[in-house]
Amino acid sequence: MKIDVKKISVDLGIKLGLLLFLSNTVFYVVDIELFLNWKISLIFLFIVIGSGIYSILNSRKKLGGYISWSDAFVSYMACTAVGMLIATLVQIFIFVILDPGAAEQLNEMSMIMAKEMYTGMNLSEEVIQQALIEMEKNPSLSLRNLTLSFAVGLGIQTIFGSINALIFKRSNSEIA
Repeated sequence: MKIDVKKISVDLGIKLGLLLFLSNTVFYVVDIELFLNWKISLIFLFIVIGSGIYSILNSRKKLGGYISWSDAFVSYMACTAVGMLIATLVQIFIFVILDPGAAEQLNEMSMIMAKEMYTGMNLSEEVIQQALIEMEKNPSLSLRNLTLSFAVGLGIQTIFGSINALIFKRSNSEIA
């Protein structure tokens, strides 16, 4: 019986997506400012990468201890892509459909944070104002930018997936 790496990985991706779904929901209900916390974003980046690595290792185990680079890459990407897609759909639902006011509130908060950061970098007031105008015209939680963020995230995960597939592949000729 042939082992379907994609099915194993998609199942793990759904679990990752449920974790990200619950996290987004908790952030929205408890404190919307958690969406702007870079430390939390970094933690979730590591969770997504860790889930992809776990997917590779799980697939390798189910394949008898050996996995090709392409199967490892597919395993990583299927898991992370499904999880990130679920998270993006949840954010679209929350910020575009359910509560666009929350998206506006977060955009205003991020503009304040950006202004403080730019001021700390001693940028001219003119440059700061231009950046804030651009942020106001192009809110980060719009449908367009959430979709773009998903696409960029997939691109970044492709790089991590390639590297991890290379690290964790194991061919029959290697001794474990």
